Amino acid sequence: MTTQTIITPWWKSDSLTQRVLNGSAKFWFATVLVGQAIFSYFIVMFYYIATANQDIERFNQVMPSGYIEGDFWGNFAVVVHVLLAAIITVGGLIQLIPIIRSKWPAIHRWNGRLYVITAMVMSLSGMFMVISRYEKMVGGLMGQIAILINGGIIVLCAVKAFKYVRMRKIAQHRIWALRLFLAVSGVWLFRVGLMAWLSIHGKPVGFDPVSLSGPFINVLYFIVYILPLLILEVYLRSQRTRSGTKKLITASLVILISFIIMIGVFGATMGMWLPRI
Repeated sequence: MTTQTIITPWWKSDSLTQRVLNGSAKFWFATVLVGQAIFSYFIVMFYYIATANQDIERFNQVMPSGYIEGDFWGNFAVVVHVLLAAIITVGGLIQLIPIIRSKWPAIHRWNGRLYVITAMVMSLSGMFMVISRYEKMVGGLMGQIAILINGGIIVLCAVKAFKYVRMRKIAQHRIWALRLFLAVSGVWLFRVGLMAWLSIHGKPVGFDPVSLSGPFINVLYFIVYILPLLILEVYLRSQRTRSGTKKLITASLVILISFIIMIGVFGATMGMWLPRI
């Protein structure tokens, strides 16, 4: 009797496919890092300067009904929300840099605490803005529901991430921290997704650019909050599987998403952010 040796193709070897999967995640993070850094620069140069000059009426150039005369608490919530946006964007990127976690754990811990608190404040202020200004905000009912759901997801992920780190369950903490980062990035992803769509089609397709309503926008409102979390779950499962095929498929999906983000970041930078600075 002879034994038959099963030879795994080189392109399906576990070590290679794992490196490809890890490389796709690094490529995705580099894309997000550049895109969110540009977004943070825009927030500082536009919102921070407008606030410092006591010119928050200028917010309406970017946020319809961002400033409403006589609405003190609504305007206050908007200012708090946008000023914290740069802090949470930069803070989230810092949390994901491995060298900071390993060499400067104190920075990771304290920045993590600030990140969780900021995420909670921003989500609650955003939900307050939707509830108190639902008749004046663009996006329609679907957009407002999506924002409220995203706010709830952010609060849940923040609580879970903090809970598990306090329990010293680091593996679970990191998973919930990644979910929190993606949920917080929903607003940024909405802009990037919208500009990617416009860049590909060259004109508004499937939505009204003034009211920000229509079939495409309604789908986008939920995709930017739900799809990243689903892809994260697929990625985490792919890391644990021994199937090289599944790892390669997941890596291809992550790379495809990264290229779409690149298109959206370029479109948002040139058409939305830099022209307003």
